[in-house]
Amino acid sequence: MIRRMATALGLIVVSTALCLVAGEIFVFRIFLDPANFLEATLIDDPILGHRIAPYSTGHDALGFRNKSVPERADIVAIGDSQTYGVRATREGSWPHQLAAMLGESVYDMGMPGYGPVDYLYVLREEAPRLHPKQLVVGFYFGNDLLDACWAVTQRAYWASWRRAGPDICPPYAEPRKRFGALRDWLAGHSVLYGAAKMALERLIARMKSYDASSAARDEEMVWLDPAEPSVRTIFTPAGRHGVVDPKLPAVQEGLRITERAFAEMREAAARQGAHLLVVLIPTKEHAYCAYLEQTKTALPPEYAGLCRDEGLVEEDLSAYLASAGIAHVDALGPMQKAVADHVQIYPADENGHPLAAGYAVIARTVRDALANPQPE
Repeated sequence: MIRRMATALGLIVVSTALCLVAGEIFVFRIFLDPANFLEATLIDDPILGHRIAPYSTGHDALGFRNKSVPERADIVAIGDSQTYGVRATREGSWPHQLAAMLGESVYDMGMPGYGPVDYLYVLREEAPRLHPKQLVVGFYFGNDLLDACWAVTQRAYWASWRRAGPDICPPYAEPRKRFGALRDWLAGHSVLYGAAKMALERLIARMKSYDASSAARDEEMVWLDPAEPSVRTIFTPAGRHGVVDPKLPAVQEGLRITERAFAEMREAAARQGAHLLVVLIPTKEHAYCAYLEQTKTALPPEYAGLCRDEGLVEEDLSAYLASAGIAHVDALGPMQKAVADHVQIYPADENGHPLAAGYAVIARTVRDALANPQPE
């Protein structure tokens, strides 16, 4: 009896495992693009810190999020995860949506974790092989200033740019995860795991309660659109404010480095015979500031500070770009309009990356700027 039960249990386990493997290979990988669900393999780079391994989970021979590397590209887009298109399919990222809108070839050189000096290096060393006529650099207020500070103070390649010690911008420490090794392996090898993880994150976010009578929270603020409750998201103002507060030395140093990086991008683009356009991408929280004020939403102190301080940094950087003769466009206004029109442009959870609808707003902003170029 016990032997029969053990045999039956073993058959169930083996059958379940075979079904999962069959589903992984013959179902999920046929109907779901692995590039949209598997985490790519990272490799160390002495200058950029990291790259994506060539051909890793749907990336091309250079490790970027494109199907292949063309001989030429009309436009090269450079940036961080906001340009790479985290939280959207490859086709949903703003560079790929821009290509569809323009009917031109757009090559996406966005890479999660990169910052302004990395953009400069990629623009100077990687982009020329594609002979683009237009270079578009996405600057994200959500972490680019600290990324610039960190790269210069921590990496030997940028030592000549330093004016501050390494302690001004300590490196980011990844939090430890339970069963981290197993989860990392599954994230890089199982489409089923990636799809299930994404669905679970969305479900958990939807289950988080909203209580209009409770005080707004600095750490995590669950918000529903009062005019369209199906539109919702979660703000994390405390974390966001810390990367745009102009009183912080790291932010001040990051702004100085960023301005120098853009000046050198302008010169490098000119040497390549290409036009440079900078697109300024706001944080999720800043994109909502105007609508929250319009709807008289009570804001916690950190959120009010973020609305004020990101606006100040945005004004300073825009003024610098204008004075330096660098063409630029700000996606804040169009993102604010989409929010006011009750469009779900960000996920329902605390993630700060747009959905495909949000990336579409950025793509249209860039398209319109390219159609009406600023005088150089």
